[in-house]
Amino acid sequence: MPVKKIVVCWKDTREARRAVADAIPLLSLAKDVTVVSVSSEPDTSLRKSNADVVSYLAHHNVRARSHISKSADETIGLLQFVDQSGADLIVSGAYGHSRLRELVFGGITRFLLDESGRNRFMSS
Repeated sequence: MPVKKIVVCWKDTREARRAVADAIPLLSLAKDVTVVSVSSEPDTSLRKSNADVVSYLAHHNVRARSHISKSADETIGLLQFVDQSGADLIVSGAYGHSRLRELVFGGITRFLLDESGRNRFMSS
């Protein structure tokens, strides 16, 4: 399967850092890579974090751009961005929450696992 567009779902966690590092071989084949973060209140540290990932990827000869989405709900904001981007593949960390927290708050990891129509590359 040729991968042309990849969206990297970024949140500065160990799992997301590992996913980016693990996905370098795939990212280097893509024509379009976007590092996206979603927050209800994007701030300077979030923008810097995204810029750091773009810089890390450039060091590995991957051209990427940063995108910050503002949304009160991270999952909805991420879904909207992925839908609009036409991504062939989603790269993300797979972060495990406690069962209770997952039931109450949901989670992007659970959402991505439940979405059967999307190609995913996840690391934990």
